Amino acid sequence: MKLITQIEVDDFRSIKKCTIGPMGDLTAFAGLNNSGKSNVLRALNAFFTEYTDPEDLIDVDADYFRHDLKKRKKKKIIRVGVTFDLPSTFNFSKKLEQVRKLLKDSSFKVTKEWARDSWTPTYYLNDQKLEPDKIQHVNQFLGLISFRYIPNRVLPLNIVASEHRALRDVLVRRLARSAKVHSAMFEEIKTKSAALIQNIAEHIKGSCDGVDEVRLATPISWQDMVFAFGYRLGTGAVEFEDTLQGSGIQSLLMLETLALIDTDRSQSFGWKQAAVWAVEEPESSLHTSLEARVASYLSELASDPQRKLQILSTTHSDIVLQYADQTVLVSMSKGSSHFEAGDKRKVIQRASEAGVTRWVHPILTYPLSPLVIVEGKYDYEFVSQALRLLGERNIVVSFLGDLEGQGITGGRDKLRQYLKASVRAIRTRVKDAPVIVVLDWETPQKVLAEFQSIMNSDDPFRVLKWPESTVNPCLSRAFKGLERHLPDRIICEADKRSGSVLGTTADDKYTISSDDRGDFKRKAYEVVHEGILKADLIHAEPFIQCIIKECRGSGYNVLL
Repeated sequence: MKLITQIEVDDFRSIKKCTIGPMGDLTAFAGLNNSGKSNVLRALNAFFTEYTDPEDLIDVDADYFRHDLKKRKKKKIIRVGVTFDLPSTFNFSKKLEQVRKLLKDSSFKVTKEWARDSWTPTYYLNDQKLEPDKIQHVNQFLGLISFRYIPNRVLPLNIVASEHRALRDVLVRRLARSAKVHSAMFEEIKTKSAALIQNIAEHIKGSCDGVDEVRLATPISWQDMVFAFGYRLGTGAVEFEDTLQGSGIQSLLMLETLALIDTDRSQSFGWKQAAVWAVEEPESSLHTSLEARVASYLSELASDPQRKLQILSTTHSDIVLQYADQTVLVSMSKGSSHFEAGDKRKVIQRASEAGVTRWVHPILTYPLSPLVIVEGKYDYEFVSQALRLLGERNIVVSFLGDLEGQGITGGRDKLRQYLKASVRAIRTRVKDAPVIVVLDWETPQKVLAEFQSIMNSDDPFRVLKWPESTVNPCLSRAFKGLERHLPDRIICEADKRSGSVLGTTADDKYTISSDDRGDFKRKAYEVVHEGILKADLIHAEPFIQCIIKECRGSGYNVLL
């Protein structure tokens, strides 16, 4: 969920002045140690809670811009501004009508200033200074947002233990609807608690060899009703307390538990309307496969509109960068932190070159997601949008220009050469995340066979071809590649933008000359780039569904 769209920080620790945005559902800040990336999270923590670190209130004399900290200045001010864009699901109760009226629009900026000669910050709304009565309204709005700052050095189970009351409250709210006050209540607690952490249990069991059970340590008698929640992880008939697990497992338990608490909808967590997490290096202490699961999980949490959760994370992990929908490269120059948001692939490449992350073969990006490779950027735009329209968010779509860099134009021969050179990398992908190559409908059978022979049938690799059974029947064979599967709406709009270049054949099908095809294709891409509709899949959907089935390992079932 994109609740915060921009952050502005002036004169805070390593940050002289910066404006960072737009923010994503999951925004990842990558940079070398001491580059200042965590100071963005601390600035946000100060904005929401008045604390920079869990036990330290903001202190202008200590937290002022370090480069100028010892300089004599009559007035030192730290400023943090946050621009919000409230989603339609963000609601104000009737008691907060004055708050809603003060904010007016769904998009606005709140700024706080701390000065060394003042105990309380000065508030601004859209750069207009607020009087005390209006400050109260702004604080009521900020109170609708659950904010968490999770430092890297914190002990995960300490956070879980500190949240036992909140976790108990979630369970009790769900239990109260059906439990009876007799001995069967404790069986009900056990059943409800198992359902409560079902997703947590599945993630842990799927990520950690030797763990085949995860349950809450709930009470078994009335004497146990005053309790602190913990977890028990089982191997066969033997159970171990969570404190005996490795730090990686503890970190995953912490994230899953906080997500359960902050996104519980049984009571909409009071009048809390959204949650924001500021997480330092969630990949710490995790082996690579668990690192991938955590990155994928954070992306899943943040992109789910029902959960209403936004996550900002610092990282040294290329995998976290891959799963983030917004990436920011952080560097230090002349004593000040600099922040550069940009294209994800460029940030990943530059982070690797700077030694922030390891270099990863492009074919190994998104290690837990099926990778669909199409012939070009036009196919990429249409297929990726089609998958989203069909509810598939875990399938990644790419093309040669995306994998190798924007200077690469593509073509079947170059794609085949690239895949042959990447055989070793492809074979290291897990079976549940195969590489699916999709070729155009006019691909000769001989070329299709050459692609299929690149790898063995038991490798995580498949080659599909757009079938002629899913073409638009109104289009002739003069239309090449993806265009022949486009709906009338896109074809007619592209023709209009191209200056009416389409003709008709003797059997009343649209046709186009080779001279006009290039410009028409670009115009069609423009229309697709602006956004396709579910109705635009009238011809292509059967094949898109087959791609989905192949990604799930169900097999290809379309007549070529």
